[in-house]
Amino acid sequence: MKISKDMTVYKVVSQYPHLKDIFIESGFKSITDPIKFNTVAKVITIENACKMKNVDLSLFLIKLNNAVADSGNFEKSSEMERHIQVNKQRADKIAAIVHKFFGGADTASLQKEYESIAPVTAEEFAYAEQLISDAGVPDSKFENEISGIISLFRSSLENTTLPELPAGHPVSTYVRENAEILNLTGKVREELGRIKPDTDRMLSLYKTLKDVNLHYVRKETQLFPYLEKKGFDKPTTVMWTLHDKVRKGIKDSIENLEHGRTEEFLEIQDFLPDEIEGMVFKEEKILFPTALMMLDEAEWRQIRSNEKELQYCFIDQPEGWEGNQDSSKADHSGFAVLGEGILSMEQLNAVFSHLPFDISFVDENDRVKFYNAAPNRIFPRSPDVIGREVKYCHPPKSVATVMEILDSFRNGKRDKAEFWLTLNERFLHIQYFAVRNGEGKYMGTLEVMQDATEVRKLEGKRTLLSWEQ
Repeated sequence: MKISKDMTVYKVVSQYPHLKDIFIESGFKSITDPIKFNTVAKVITIENACKMKNVDLSLFLIKLNNAVADSGNFEKSSEMERHIQVNKQRADKIAAIVHKFFGGADTASLQKEYESIAPVTAEEFAYAEQLISDAGVPDSKFENEISGIISLFRSSLENTTLPELPAGHPVSTYVRENAEILNLTGKVREELGRIKPDTDRMLSLYKTLKDVNLHYVRKETQLFPYLEKKGFDKPTTVMWTLHDKVRKGIKDSIENLEHGRTEEFLEIQDFLPDEIEGMVFKEEKILFPTALMMLDEAEWRQIRSNEKELQYCFIDQPEGWEGNQDSSKADHSGFAVLGEGILSMEQLNAVFSHLPFDISFVDENDRVKFYNAAPNRIFPRSPDVIGREVKYCHPPKSVATVMEILDSFRNGKRDKAEFWLTLNERFLHIQYFAVRNGEGKYMGTLEVMQDATEVRKLEGKRTLLSWEQ
């Protein structure tokens, strides 16, 4: 439970007795009087109690919620604290300033509070963000007001420097890409500064900038998961939304330029270059320094190793600082260790049985080795088929075609064959794929059969959730 300003003192202390000491230390000594506790405390809220004692409400709520997290509620900030070196009292003060900012407090007074604790480090700022989130502040607050918050702390954050990192280190690669991103936004600003911007050049620049998505995707799919495991989920819940804002801005800019909508294009430029450059600042002054503190070398090497699955933007394939070759030495007995994940046998069977199509696998010796037990298979199968030669699983008139497909796959002439037909008013799509190992050796054939009747009826688009069938 998150403790809020509207809760009564009685409710909070009754549910979390260990918080009584914090109330006493903060000046609420009357809480020790049983009569007052069972009468006044039942009707007075945390907010009103703080007003009576002239106690900073934001800071007091943070202290209470931190104490709740420390007592075993396993809040994310409590987990994050295990992987980062910060002074909790300073972080509480930073969080209190941000709380007040969200509440509309006077910027001049907040500036004085900030100056009393400056300089603020990247990891302190990041940890305070997580504290505030754990206290119940919605992500939308950060998304809408993050620029204002950073402006308040900017004089500290802009002095953050990243350490020298070897070429090929994931952060080094991100920084190299950022330099190219800033170069492109600089050219955009240069063109916008002209009396009559060259729309063709602007279109070319934004078509190039579209690849910033590759930079964002690597963060979202590689870096963010490691930070989430250690309690820091603000990049996932807030920064990802800001990525989407940039992606949409670039997409809309391109479309407006292609259709000659200059006015609409210029409206987007009121914020888009700032958003792109602001993301670079957030990365290099907050995200990356914090991530370098939280992740160890083995984790960074694993991220580096997994980069092979993704792409880079504006730079060539990085060289040096190789990733881990053996990514896992843990005991996975009883689990299926797959190329991109680990599943229990129960999970694996459940996944196969819920696929919206039928699959069958025939090995290199043309024997059936597997089929998924989907509840509505197009053609029924029996477990007795396992181990059977595939030529005996088809009607005689189809055997020649089946064997031609398998032989073509086996000798490397083909990798795919497909058919479609209408049967009992259902449109069926059937595909065969050659299955080969990493060296290209033939391992067997995968048959995928789908009832595509309903798919063929789809028109237009659906981008919002709807439970209608």
